[in-house]
Amino acid sequence: MLVGVNYPWIDYAWDFGDPPAAWVNPQHVAEWREKKRKQIVADFRAFAEMGLFAARWFMLADGLSYGVGEEAPKKVGGRWTFDPLPAAHPFHKQLCDDFEFVLKTCDELKIKFVPSLVDFHWLHQGVAADAGIVKGGRSDIVSDPAKSRAFFDAALDPLLDISLRYPDAIYAWELINEPEWVTETRSLIKIRSDENKTVTQDQMLAFIAEGVGRINAKHLPDGRQAFRSTVGFAHWDAIKTWDSAGLGVTLHQFHYYSPDKREIPKHTFSDEYPCFIGEFATTFHRGWPELRKQDMSRTISTRLKLIEGKGYPSVFLWSARATDDATVWTNTAQQETAGFIKASTIGGNDDVA
Repeated sequence: MLVGVNYPWIDYAWDFGDPPAAWVNPQHVAEWREKKRKQIVADFRAFAEMGLFAARWFMLADGLSYGVGEEAPKKVGGRWTFDPLPAAHPFHKQLCDDFEFVLKTCDELKIKFVPSLVDFHWLHQGVAADAGIVKGGRSDIVSDPAKSRAFFDAALDPLLDISLRYPDAIYAWELINEPEWVTETRSLIKIRSDENKTVTQDQMLAFIAEGVGRINAKHLPDGRQAFRSTVGFAHWDAIKTWDSAGLGVTLHQFHYYSPDKREIPKHTFSDEYPCFIGEFATTFHRGWPELRKQDMSRTISTRLKLIEGKGYPSVFLWSARATDDATVWTNTAQQETAGFIKASTIGGNDDVA
């Protein structure tokens, strides 16, 4: 089993593209970027030395740097509205430059990358973080098909074209992280109990199908599909109920924090369309009933062995950068993870790249 890590952010939502001028003086951006790039290289080198095969990173996240000032989301008539940035906007050029730097780094260090284009917070109700800086408020990109297409044309397609230069560095291309949290299912359309469920399921499914279709459409010179496409579902149930395969997803994914204490199911997917666990907590809390029932140790390596025994080709630890209650990334945790990777008797399968 391959073991990767979530490197979800250094600065959430402003790791790629120019940072907000209110937070980083434009005169100091070059210095700020150089410092960040040195940190990226050092961190990814450490991952490679541990034996981690890949890193997963939220790119535009909640969108706070994608449209600032007059281009930020606005609340009009009680709802947030937002237009995608024009294709020629300078943000896209810097976004692509920062993205290519990460891919070059991965290529040189022989570690793979899972870029996650947008996080579910992108669709939350807007929150003004500072003058001209709005977190969330960008649900129009999902709910309006014309805006979806314009966004994909200007932001996603250029990133995919850059990825074609480094196809071996991409494990999978992820369109969106945990869309369930912001989507009204059909049974709940008339019961708006959560103001952050800003789009209908039909709208989200159409957005995913369009974006995944663009990822799948990229091919290598020999005609092979260039990348696996994925969506970071919050729970494995969504893979079936949202018809992940029908949407065109070629590498299924779910996250495991088990608030309902259910056991992780066995991997029952085909070799052609496998499934990986894109997030699981490095802290021991909420769930893991298999270990509790068998009174097994609660170490990271024990949990990795459990997942490996269920047949999953890969798993991504949460996380190397977050500071939430699901993360522990101490020297001990890193050594334990490296020890599992070294001792594992099951080889990695690069065909799932």
